[in-house]
Amino acid sequence: MMDSFPPDATSVPMVPPPSPLEPTGIPHLDLVLDGGLPKGALTVILGPPGSGKTTLASQIAFAAAQRGEKVLFLTALSEPTTKLLDHLRSYSFFAPNLVGRTVQVFSLQQFFPPEGPITGKAIVAEVHRMKASVVVLDGFQGLRGQDTDFVAARRLLYDLGTQLSMLGTTSLVTAEADPRDTTLFPEMTTADVLIGLYNTLLGVRTHRALEVLKVRGKAALPGLHGLAINEIGIHVFPRLETRLRHPFKVGWNKKTLSATPAKRATFELPELDTLLGGGLTRQTGTVLIGSPGTGKTLLALQFLLAGVAEGEPGVYLGFRETADQLVQKSEDFAWSQQLQHALSARRGLTVHHWDPVELDPDHVATEVLAALEQIGARRLVIDSLAEWERAIQRSSGAERVPDYLAAFLSLLRERGVTLLAIKEPTQGIITQPDFSVNELTVLAENVVSMQHLIYQGKLHRILSVPKMRFSTHDETLRDFLITTPEGVRVLTPNEREQDILIKLAEQQAAIQRREPPPQRSSPSEQEQH
Repeated sequence: MMDSFPPDATSVPMVPPPSPLEPTGIPHLDLVLDGGLPKGALTVILGPPGSGKTTLASQIAFAAAQRGEKVLFLTALSEPTTKLLDHLRSYSFFAPNLVGRTVQVFSLQQFFPPEGPITGKAIVAEVHRMKASVVVLDGFQGLRGQDTDFVAARRLLYDLGTQLSMLGTTSLVTAEADPRDTTLFPEMTTADVLIGLYNTLLGVRTHRALEVLKVRGKAALPGLHGLAINEIGIHVFPRLETRLRHPFKVGWNKKTLSATPAKRATFELPELDTLLGGGLTRQTGTVLIGSPGTGKTLLALQFLLAGVAEGEPGVYLGFRETADQLVQKSEDFAWSQQLQHALSARRGLTVHHWDPVELDPDHVATEVLAALEQIGARRLVIDSLAEWERAIQRSSGAERVPDYLAAFLSLLRERGVTLLAIKEPTQGIITQPDFSVNELTVLAENVVSMQHLIYQGKLHRILSVPKMRFSTHDETLRDFLITTPEGVRVLTPNEREQDILIKLAEQQAAIQRREPPPQRSSPSEQEQH
């Protein structure tokens, strides 16, 4: 047997350390990029006209300049530098005082001869001269217009990227192209980072999105992410499903279990809390389903105020009532002053109102998660889910709804938040028991039902708890009232009207048999028999 010797240390190649990551300065883009842009990387930004390529590159460049780094900005051969600067003045990230100092703006025509082969020597020389940390080539298709040789264009990008990377200079190149069309720009294979921008027409509206197709050595968040452009610049809203830290878990964590159960999230309504086995279990999702006018919003507000009283901040995510309308709605109830106090200067309760018009679901989720973390919220109310689900369906298709809702519930659990989500039945006002199944009632741990029942010409309200996954609960039906000054009040067993509940049971039995419900005879008819 031959003796084995350890390899010579000098023969083992040294593995270079990973490149440090630089922040982009664009909200949430660093999260999508798995930390930021690698220093010295060649980043190519592709997209159709108007998708935000120049804005994205400029915002990254000026963020670097604000950190004291020097930037060389080269505009397309067909676009004068004054036109670019006029365009950037509309954004708050643009700092005119930096132009001509740390940010140098030139036309690409100054660096390439009108005839002959295109090389990057002049650009590299200028980078050397000004010691630039970032170089932007805005409008690579301008170069392609001069040199239609794909191999030459790819060689130019490769040479520039290699030489600038050796100098520690980060390169940003924009080009008009379909990010998924690899046949048009084979030279893009030389990129270290490849970002695609999309501007898709959905019916009569446009939907912006960003995709990171490639980051060497990093695990970028996959798929399409929401994108918006306003006076501040570009905002990126990571796709909600990709924000789960550990989507796959094995075993159980003993540290997360306790010998004593955690205190419940109560409504401070004795009869309702009793029905729920003491209140809602923590870090769970509850669907509060019921017809319009049954008092769902009032009950949700009482749930949030009960949390504030226990020192648990809450967030109300509303797509209908504003904060002012909620206060107005509560004026007849004893807890109106408590609501106003909780809302003033954000003393425990924050209202996030969104007009239910052309919503981007990832934008909504990003802002809600940020609001929860900002105040350390422990309770969240969504009023209502219909608008949010509709936004998901219109932007991404109905098949995304289950995954989106499952991811959102998991993210709330990670943050220790208890959710109460309001949902109306699909058929609107119901006057008989409704235990229909949908995505959220399956995913959520708890379901509370509030419904109307017409009996003897009068509208009655009935509450039930069809489902609690982690707790025993009272399965009986209860009458409830909306009274002043209390608000929602669940009646005790001694107060409830037995005839109403009997009729409800008969209706439910008829539904199960798919027969018309039996008609209860009037007192005069009973006397005739």
